[in-house]
Amino acid sequence: MEKVKIMNARIEQISGGPDIPIFVGEVELKPKSGESFFFSISECEGMPTVFKTDHSVLDVLMGEEDDAFEKLQDNLLYEGENYDGLLEIGDKIECFDGVLYLVYLMRASWEDVDKFIKKTVGKDLAKVKVPEIDVEEEIEEL
Repeated sequence: MEKVKIMNARIEQISGGPDIPIFVGEVELKPKSGESFFFSISECEGMPTVFKTDHSVLDVLMGEEDDAFEKLQDNLLYEGENYDGLLEIGDKIECFDGVLYLVYLMRASWEDVDKFIKKTVGKDLAKVKVPEIDVEEEIEEL
């Protein structure tokens, strides 16, 4: 696989308090030759929706637009009740390490997220050691 550089990453919480928390995240990746692409996740109660696009859609996912998900359906990679199904289809997703990078950011503590982003942006994705994700640990226990 061609070298892919981590250009940017961001995680936001768009609701909380008395409401159910919704988290959105995005990682921008750039192949050595070619244009940047983005993996984005919207997660509510542990249920992820994952997209791959050629431009940032984080603001769309963070917005109040009721039809945000409909606009992105052509870019949908996965939608499920948990991350288990996503891990099961990983071999069918090009540059799946980028998805795992983003899933880690979605599942880690805010403090760890900030440190990890600062440490990894600008680096080759293949050289970044992504810590084991809690959903991977759960699958190994089965």
